[in-house]
Amino acid sequence: MHRRLVRLTVVVIAASVGLFTMAFWVLLRSWMHHDADVLLASRARSAAALVAVDAGRLVVEETPGDEAVEPEMWLFDLRSSPVVRPPGGRSLDAAAATLAASGPGTRVVSGVELRSLPVGDGARRIGVVVVALGLAPYVHSERLAVGAAVALDLVIVAGAVVLVHRLVGSALRPVADMTTRAREWAVHDLDQRFGLGPPRDEITGLAVTLDSLFARLAASLRHETLLTAQIAHELKAPLARLRAVAEASARYDTRPRQLRTALHQVIGEVDQLAGVVETLLKAHNGSATTGRVDLTEAAARVTRAATTAHPRVQVHVHGVAQPALCDPDLAERILAPIVDNALRYARSAITVQIGAASPGHDEASTVRVLVQDDGPGFRPDEVDAVFDPGYRGAAATGDGAGLGLPLARRLARLVGGDVLVVPERHGQVAVILPALPGMWRA
Repeated sequence: MHRRLVRLTVVVIAASVGLFTMAFWVLLRSWMHHDADVLLASRARSAAALVAVDAGRLVVEETPGDEAVEPEMWLFDLRSSPVVRPPGGRSLDAAAATLAASGPGTRVVSGVELRSLPVGDGARRIGVVVVALGLAPYVHSERLAVGAAVALDLVIVAGAVVLVHRLVGSALRPVADMTTRAREWAVHDLDQRFGLGPPRDEITGLAVTLDSLFARLAASLRHETLLTAQIAHELKAPLARLRAVAEASARYDTRPRQLRTALHQVIGEVDQLAGVVETLLKAHNGSATTGRVDLTEAAARVTRAATTAHPRVQVHVHGVAQPALCDPDLAERILAPIVDNALRYARSAITVQIGAASPGHDEASTVRVLVQDDGPGFRPDEVDAVFDPGYRGAAATGDGAGLGLPLARRLARLVGGDVLVVPERHGQVAVILPALPGMWRA
């Protein structure tokens, strides 16, 4: 907007001064021609007043002080024969004769304007006088004036560029500051407000609108977080009772082996579900952003638990131990749905690559876990859509609810990380988590 406003303003100013200069040039030329015509007419009358008839011949009377009489003067008789010629005007003789024969008028030849005027003796016409006026001084003055006007236009436009750039920048600087602050608040703290008071102009009106928007977003987020915490809290007690019943039933040796195996599997599933609930409660209480987790060990635990449901897929975990600033249970909850998706869509194998710390998310040092499978992957138009709750990609199978990736991204962003989808030929999902301070090396 800053560039567009400056460009538009400068174009308007340049067009305005350009039109003004054109109008000035037209008026100046008109004035110059008018002055030349007036001066030439005065000279023609003065020259005609000096013409007399002596013994039937036309003569030019000379009186003291007539040295100022126009030297560029021609006198023709009624037969258009020259009586008087200027000493240096031979090149204009033919033009002067033609003008004298054609009657009163003016003509411009080679930068010289000629004017003819009939000469009479009383009511009787006795000849024609032609005078000349060089237009070079007028043309020179006109060019100087127009050149000075153009130079002034350039100075005005250059000054307008600097002035408008500063004025527009100063006017839009509060908007830029508000944009930066709003972007930071949207990521870190929705409870911040601009607090500029009642709207007095467009800027304060925008601030009031953004404050209202942030208030609604914060209220909606608090309601969502509270609802999630309440659901998780309500699930804790039934899960604990279910585990206790299943564990007690599995202790009796009189039960069939298959039933005891099933009960132990139920206990494992309950433990996993209880871990999810506990992680959600930690996220609600804010304790998930503290702690240290070895992503290599966390990835190994997640893949071991997930491969039991997909024994046909080979799992490879690569990379050196990479500690991240995150609760261990939360890190596993972030990786679990991503690994589960990779196992579900993989044809034969998945690879979990734990990368070294590198500059990344929010200008902080980060650790990256890249989960790759040899399945169909993601289309370019699904890069953002797969993080919408309930969305299922083009390669989705019959199972799944489209909630795994959105939950993983939400939990990752809770600790200052992120989850990104890479649109490649095969499936690739990158998990970015903040590294421990002092662990990153450039």
